[in-house]
Amino acid sequence: MEERGNQTLLKKDNADPYTNSVLSHDRILHMAFGLSSLADFFRSEEDTPSLKDGVLGIDIGSSAIKIVKLKEVRGAPTLETYGELQLGPYEGVDVGRTTHLTEQKTIEALVDILREAGATGKNATFAISYNSSFTTIIDVPTLDLEKIASIIPIEARKYIPISLSKIALNWTILGVDEAEKTTKVALTATYNDAVTRYNSIIQGSGLYSLGSEVEIASSVRATVDPKDDRVAVLDFGASTTRLYIVEKGVVTKTHSVLMSGFEITKALEVALGVEFKDAEELKRTVGLLGSANDPRVQKIITQELEHGLREIHTVMVRYEEADGIKIQKVILSGSGGLLKGLSAYVSDMFSRPVHMAEPFSKIAYPVFLEDVLKESGPTFGVAIGVALHAFQNNG
Repeated sequence: MEERGNQTLLKKDNADPYTNSVLSHDRILHMAFGLSSLADFFRSEEDTPSLKDGVLGIDIGSSAIKIVKLKEVRGAPTLETYGELQLGPYEGVDVGRTTHLTEQKTIEALVDILREAGATGKNATFAISYNSSFTTIIDVPTLDLEKIASIIPIEARKYIPISLSKIALNWTILGVDEAEKTTKVALTATYNDAVTRYNSIIQGSGLYSLGSEVEIASSVRATVDPKDDRVAVLDFGASTTRLYIVEKGVVTKTHSVLMSGFEITKALEVALGVEFKDAEELKRTVGLLGSANDPRVQKIITQELEHGLREIHTVMVRYEEADGIKIQKVILSGSGGLLKGLSAYVSDMFSRPVHMAEPFSKIAYPVFLEDVLKESGPTFGVAIGVALHAFQNNG
């Protein structure tokens, strides 16, 4: 810990430069984890940050926007403010439902959360949704790393069923196989249209884009320790749940299942005959812990989770068997990861340790916020990760 005047700043030893207030707005029908700007708290004549005005990490999901503002203080990415805003009301639907907002409505929502969270500055980085990208592992037929760039577009056509003119390709070299004379590469393709739309939203909100990356990279940067040999990240979103198998900080396997917070709420709504908003509240407050008032809640949620989690477990086991390795632990991330009782349920089903993601552990923050940040952490993994991306690129 480090003393700053009369305040205490918690600087995490494992900070990695890689990778509650209620918003009172008539269209915001859900508590958002927000914080008035802490600029004065951190301001000091001694500070000479490389990113002078800090950077906003922006995660635009299907049901909510999450933002995190970081500023460099004495060499460490440091929390200035953060917030979450539910998007349902912007489309005239209940909180918790997935949305398909127009570009203008998305700009309106982003401007609202920036204002309510007290986020100042113009520099921003944004995460591109999983659904707007494609990631796979391929074997490139060469050991000459200088030839990789020219060969990958040719190899990519075997895996990507659309014109390469419509996408941007990025890759990471994972290793070489001397016997097969191949190089293993993690290949990511991103739709150009998606990047164009995100850039338009950023500009329309009066921000300046420092760059973007696919949310997989952001999530992993914020939730995984690069020193861990092999871990599995379960990112529970509003529309899907994604599995990322990560070896020493590199994603080597992805898998997506149609298991989501929205589907759980919908199942509760139908089975219990209640309004969607009441079903959403039951999901958040009761979860898998059960309720003496209505034991059906736990049973319904369990039924919704079981098939998807068993599919994910099967993928993990086959991955282990194919490579003769063991995935050490599972990390729960995303808003759905906060479902009460989920950690114990997954641990029992998968027969291995399960931990909640703690993305705020990668940055410095005021010590008095530690409990609330640990509790809400899984929600902000992508936003924190993409903000840290700017510090990595400008470090």
